[in-house]
Amino acid sequence: MGLTTNQHLKLVINSIDTSIVVDSVEVLGSGKYKLNSKNTKWATFGKLLNSLTITEVVQDVSITVKSSSLPVKGIFTLANPFFYYGTFMDTSAELVKTMQSNSKLPFIYLHLFSPENYASDMDTVDYTSDCAIYFMVDALPKNWLTGDHYTNAINQMKSLRKEFIKSLKAYSQLNAENELRFTENDYVNFGKVQTDLGVVKQIFADNISGVEIQIQIPFNKCMECCN
Repeated sequence: MGLTTNQHLKLVINSIDTSIVVDSVEVLGSGKYKLNSKNTKWATFGKLLNSLTITEVVQDVSITVKSSSLPVKGIFTLANPFFYYGTFMDTSAELVKTMQSNSKLPFIYLHLFSPENYASDMDTVDYTSDCAIYFMVDALPKNWLTGDHYTNAINQMKSLRKEFIKSLKAYSQLNAENELRFTENDYVNFGKVQTDLGVVKQIFADNISGVEIQIQIPFNKCMECCN
């Protein structure tokens, strides 16, 4: 039996390139250092880079970190994004169980229901999965204007989505004959919905912002007996 959509995507996410090339380091004082990089990927405030806490990011320009010693230019590593899948209700209950932000964010979330549309027995495609995939990280709704959400969260999650698509295209069981097309939506304060009475309800307890893609992903049949 072949792999399910969430099993395929977990393999794709595990293979995302988490490395960041730091070209030079500037000493800022008070234990802070500016790491200059042309591709900061999904580095965000409060997260870790080589186990160092990130205090500021200028996307694709620099990452400021706190460190007890002078960092050396070279290859640095971001923490892997977390992966969740399920309904909004079930995933929300799972997220609540993890208190620390750095133990659950940023995350890539596959919303179920994700229909798997199976091809004919003669086709090399096993099925095409109709997916809604979310890329989310911490937000500060009380202090941020809409532009702040883009500067500090949404743009970084667009970079994570870019790395995800790159990893997906390199995945061995993706059907390479099909061109990947997707629709992207930006979300400020994702998870908050307004009822007809004007009452705001929150799907997820965490304050998060990011992007969603709606994408159809064709996976090949496993010809080597996947288990």
